[in-house]
Amino acid sequence: MLASPDPSMPFIPPMLASPMLPGFTPESGRWVAEEKYDGHRLCVSVAETGGDLFGNSCVRAWSRNGIERILPVQVRTAVEALPSGIYDGELLVPGQRSYGTARLDEASKLVLVLFDVLELIGRCTLDFPYEARRAYLCELFGRPRAQTPHLVLAQAAPVESLDQITFLANNVWLRDGEGLIVKKLSSLYLPNKRSRDWLKVKQLRAAELTVVGYREGKMGPHATLVLRDDDGNETTVKWLNYAELDALDAEPERAIGRKLRIEYQERTPDGGYRHPRWDHWVQED
Repeated sequence: MLASPDPSMPFIPPMLASPMLPGFTPESGRWVAEEKYDGHRLCVSVAETGGDLFGNSCVRAWSRNGIERILPVQVRTAVEALPSGIYDGELLVPGQRSYGTARLDEASKLVLVLFDVLELIGRCTLDFPYEARRAYLCELFGRPRAQTPHLVLAQAAPVESLDQITFLANNVWLRDGEGLIVKKLSSLYLPNKRSRDWLKVKQLRAAELTVVGYREGKMGPHATLVLRDDDGNETTVKWLNYAELDALDAEPERAIGRKLRIEYQERTPDGGYRHPRWDHWVQED
């Protein structure tokens, strides 16, 4: 049985999903789809003992990078009703993107969506299959104390074909949601690992931008390309592979001014590109 990394700080780095590759077909009765929420991923710990006379809560929360977070009052109060344990979820403002989660004027609207449990009443569940961990959450949310608009259980639907996944994803995108996470029922929880047992389905857009420079990184002086669109908005992408990096190191000037096609999730209110990634060089005339 696995244990939490440090009982005094019960933060567990979250498990991550891999991109769904073309040709994927879910085996019947072995996969489910959950909505992929666009908020702040949190690891939330509930201690056995309650708060104290000094106002300290039995609830602690961390970002996916292990930075401790303060939960808004309505969410913290709802979480305190849960049994002691460590939970995986997403803090969000319904109907908004992740950049709205940190706005002070939206704090009263924040909701915590839970989609996994990593420890429950002192028992580690990391090596339990997703199906069992999900059953625990469903049981917890069936109790009256857990029924609150500020603490929500992520919805899950069985999927047996790519058509079903496409249908569910399109429904999410029609209401401007981010996408899906398709999970294998037998999947164990692997902290800080990107697994092929969890697959993400996101709607990507494309744009052609011009290379205007480089930023130095661990892989050298040309580790990151700086790109600019026709409106003057800039973004950065990492090199596609070692061959491209070697070519940039050998003749960096040749890339300046070239057009690169990128894929990205969406445009931000300030004109930026969310989650940009290298696609391919645009063919020059």
